[in-house]
Amino acid sequence: MKLNVKRILAGLLAGALALSVTGCASSGESSSDASNTVSAGSSTSGTDEKTTIVFAEHVADVQNQAPQVWGVIQSYMKDHPNVVIDVQGTAADEHETKMKLAAQSDSLPDLFYVKVGNGLEMVKAGQLADLTDDILGDEEFAAGFLDNMLDVLKVDGKIYGLPCELQCNGVWYNKRLFDQFGLEIPETYEDLMHCCQVFNENGIIPMARGTTDAWSCWALLNDFCRFGYYDHIDNILAGTENWNNPDYLKFYQKLEEMTEANMWPENVSSIGYWEATELFLGEKAAMFDSGVWDTKKFEQSDFAEDIYFGWGPTYTDGVGNQEISMKPASHPYVVSGKLQKEDPEKYAAVIDFLKYYYGTEGTRIIVEENQSVPVTKYTGTVDSAEYPVFSRVMEKVGDDLLSPATAPNMYLPGEFEATFFESISGVLNGIYSPEEALTFLDDQMKAMGLV
Repeated sequence: MKLNVKRILAGLLAGALALSVTGCASSGESSSDASNTVSAGSSTSGTDEKTTIVFAEHVADVQNQAPQVWGVIQSYMKDHPNVVIDVQGTAADEHETKMKLAAQSDSLPDLFYVKVGNGLEMVKAGQLADLTDDILGDEEFAAGFLDNMLDVLKVDGKIYGLPCELQCNGVWYNKRLFDQFGLEIPETYEDLMHCCQVFNENGIIPMARGTTDAWSCWALLNDFCRFGYYDHIDNILAGTENWNNPDYLKFYQKLEEMTEANMWPENVSSIGYWEATELFLGEKAAMFDSGVWDTKKFEQSDFAEDIYFGWGPTYTDGVGNQEISMKPASHPYVVSGKLQKEDPEKYAAVIDFLKYYYGTEGTRIIVEENQSVPVTKYTGTVDSAEYPVFSRVMEKVGDDLLSPATAPNMYLPGEFEATFFESISGVLNGIYSPEEALTFLDDQMKAMGLV
């Protein structure tokens, strides 16, 4: 798999996603399963027979943690009273384990979220539906996606998944705290370290983070790209180069420097993503490593006017282009291959739902009702007075900075992704030195038989 680093100019502000920002008013957790079946009410088509679609998601509380998904589901069922979507929400790590076990027992849900690496294994095993004809056979529908979105799980030219969202990683900033201490939002690593010192001196956590969810290191993946990640990764996966190389070592040394400077909460190793989110929302932390999926909850905060989003700092000793963004497709939603073969009527209902979800009405609900960035084209207006956070996010996502076509973690074999995250959290927790973290990755590649 060769990376295609290209400009993503689908123009969320002009062109493919022609969204304008105005200042005028417009009209109008638990890690256990949370099964959220929603009934659309009685049928109006003359029959009481209903089609039930099982939709397995990777968050425990879909209604509150993925409101854009929940909103489209409810709207679809209201318009299709003979369809019931049984939403089965499970925390991310547990969800992925459940899907692996379901694959082994040939009991995959009708529709579900899967990480690309595991999805590729399911494709090889013939367990996922080939969606190519259903997607490309509807030219108007296929043309509605932004560039590269249909490539998220494409094997031999066939489409096996559709992206759940854009993987727009970055840093959230509470400008109110920056202003309070006479600081500017940092543009360089040196700026960031200065802000870290000032915030620590004044009892403010510089950047909220929780490493019990090792995968919640999104902005750091942007940073890794500024140290030549894609210059080496193909050779590493081919076994001709090592993780422990001078460029990667620089990146891991930066992780150690930030950790030693107390960039993170003192209890970083005992809290997770959701606790870190609350630190930022409670204004106990000035910055937060996350992504645009958190836009709505920040829009609902009492300091929305002061919340900004960015791609993270540049590095004077970095490798390659420093002016980059992160806007690739995220992991996909996929459909059971068994369903496609054995129950064509229900399969057709799943496809109909997907076309609604990614179509005009679903996109409208995602953007206008949930302030989420879509993977499809949208022409509309964001009222910057009513939605200051979302309008700033859309401006960032619509910039012309280069972005990888694939996020760094998604470029790796599925079974190695958790190991990759462990190497990063190990440095953040003070368990590994930079050299030890990279050696750990090299050793694990060999132990897993990947090289």
